[in-house]
Amino acid sequence: MDVSLFFPIAGLITLFSAYLIWSRVLKGEQSPHPRYESLLMTLQSLATLFTLSGIILLQPVSNHDIHFTLITAAATATFFVQAMYLYGLFRHGIQGLGLFLLPVIALLLLIIPILPEGSHSSPIETTSVLHSAHLLISMLAYAVLTMTAFHAVMHLLLDQALKRKRIHPVIQAMPPLVKLEKLILVLLHWSVWLIALSILTGLVWQWVDFSNFALFTHKVLLALISFAVLSWLLHRQKTAAWHGRLTSQLILTAYSLMLLSYFGVHLIQAWLS
Repeated sequence: MDVSLFFPIAGLITLFSAYLIWSRVLKGEQSPHPRYESLLMTLQSLATLFTLSGIILLQPVSNHDIHFTLITAAATATFFVQAMYLYGLFRHGIQGLGLFLLPVIALLLLIIPILPEGSHSSPIETTSVLHSAHLLISMLAYAVLTMTAFHAVMHLLLDQALKRKRIHPVIQAMPPLVKLEKLILVLLHWSVWLIALSILTGLVWQWVDFSNFALFTHKVLLALISFAVLSWLLHRQKTAAWHGRLTSQLILTAYSLMLLSYFGVHLIQAWLS
């Protein structure tokens, strides 16, 4: 099978999973049947497996280094998000996250094969174990921050609905506000630590391999700004009352900057090349 088909197949399976969740919610079914949950877990396991198979067939890893293109990076980050969502399904069941996350994952998987050809002309080839570690930690940081951002979107929607006293079935499918805030806080901690580790391994790699720090590149500066915003949010939660709306808005701002720092800039460069 052509490797380019693995990602669209995973995308179509994910899209069907999203349809199942949306149809159940719009029908007002609040307590999913165990067979329905099993079906959703099976479908998402298959979608995750197809994504992983596609990444493996792209052969991003050799005996000595990692060969990353924009396509491989996007697929890897998407796979990490899929794996975390699948873990959440097994651990917590259906919590409403799939309403928003699965359509986006499906869209990403469907467009991965048609990313600009320029993405193949400027691959990243790692030069050391440090470089490889930095690259993989960065992809994991993107994935965790993606989960944080989607929980922040749910928080904003739920907060707005409660203020307007309009409880749509979609809102009813979400976790309670207090539980959602706890989840955001846990994910925020992980995001901060992973971004910090990504920045640290990147700087150490630059010093070991090149004996200098490339601090004034768009990628490093945007990552540092995102890290500063998220770190300030964590500090604020320890010293002041929870301001959920502001926290969610700043998380989405930091997430946008992190996306721009690698995927956005490289995508623009690929289209222009």
